[in-house]
Amino acid sequence: MAADDLKRLIDDAMEIEVAEYGDEASEEFYRLLGEKEFRTTRCKACGETALPPRMFCPECFEADVEWIDLPKRGTLYAFTQQEKSLRFSKPNVIGVVELAEFGRLLTLIDAPFEDLSIGMEIEVDFFDVAEGQTLHRFRPVG
Repeated sequence: MAADDLKRLIDDAMEIEVAEYGDEASEEFYRLLGEKEFRTTRCKACGETALPPRMFCPECFEADVEWIDLPKRGTLYAFTQQEKSLRFSKPNVIGVVELAEFGRLLTLIDAPFEDLSIGMEIEVDFFDVAEGQTLHRFRPVG
């Protein structure tokens, strides 16, 4: 995928997310990614962790949330490639990562498909898609 096409898709996705959730949590999440920090929000009242982050709890609707670090390492739960796609088609790999005490997260995997296996340990990585736009992905440890 051409860099301009990827930038347009990322810009569109960010606009949709901000419009859908309507608060500063998404903007803060992307700002933190730019600083190579992998964080989200947790409700102080009930302990629910939200990803994408929210300025309110999606479980109990309390507005008292705090920013917490997400685990930097996890295990690869599932992965695939798509022959044809609007985003993330071959050779890109998309996968589901199991993060301890958090749950599962759909993300890009930065490794050749044939080098991956279910249950392998992976870690968060950051990459710039455009000037001032950083996203997360995971890659095998080591």
